[in-house]
Amino acid sequence: MNRGISFLVGAALLAGCGGEERAEVTSEGVIGESAQVDAPAEVRTHTALAYCDDVTTWSTEWTDFENQVLTLVNQKRTAGATCGGVSKPAVAPLTLDTRLRCAARKHSKDMGDNNFFSHTGSNGSTPFQRMTWAGYTYSYAGENIAAGYSTPSVVVTGWMNSTGHCNNIMNGNYKHLGVGYYRSATGYTHYWTQSFGAQ
Repeated sequence: MNRGISFLVGAALLAGCGGEERAEVTSEGVIGESAQVDAPAEVRTHTALAYCDDVTTWSTEWTDFENQVLTLVNQKRTAGATCGGVSKPAVAPLTLDTRLRCAARKHSKDMGDNNFFSHTGSNGSTPFQRMTWAGYTYSYAGENIAAGYSTPSVVVTGWMNSTGHCNNIMNGNYKHLGVGYYRSATGYTHYWTQSFGAQ
C-alpha cells in the first residue's frame, strides 16, 4: 500500500505524528500540523455504529461555528488563494459529510477533554483511523487542527496563513469536509478540527 503522509507545524508547541515539533506562535491561537494521505481504492471501511454517538447531539452555537468554517473555506476555494507564495487556482466547493464531521468532532472533543493538542488521539488513533471508524472510506484524506482561536473567521485566517493548512484547504482532490469545534474549560479552550476527504 503506497501512502504519502505529510505534516506541517503551525503555532505554539504542537505534538504531531512522529513527536513534538516547535511551531510559530501567533497572537490568536495555535495552528496544528496539516496531515494528508492518498489511499488506494481497496481501503475498507471499519464502521463502528456507536463511534459517533457522543457527538451527534452538539451545541447549536458549536454547530453554527462549524457551518461558518465550511462557508468560509468554500469562499476561499472558489476565489483562489496564495499558499506559501504559490498561487492556487479556484477549485470546487466542498460539501458537508456527516461522517467526516463525526471524526472531526471526536478529535476536537478528545483534545479539549484530555487537554492535549496533536493529530494523534489520546487512544493513539490517527486522523485516518478516526475517519474510517466514522464510516468514511477515502481515496484522499487530510486533517487540519487548531486551538485557541475563538471564532470561525480567525481560525480560517490562521489556516490560510500557514502553507500546509492552506494547501489542504485549496486541494482540488478533496470533495468533502467535516468540521469539529469544541469548547473546553481547560487548556486552549477552543479546539478545531477539519477532516477533508474524497471517495
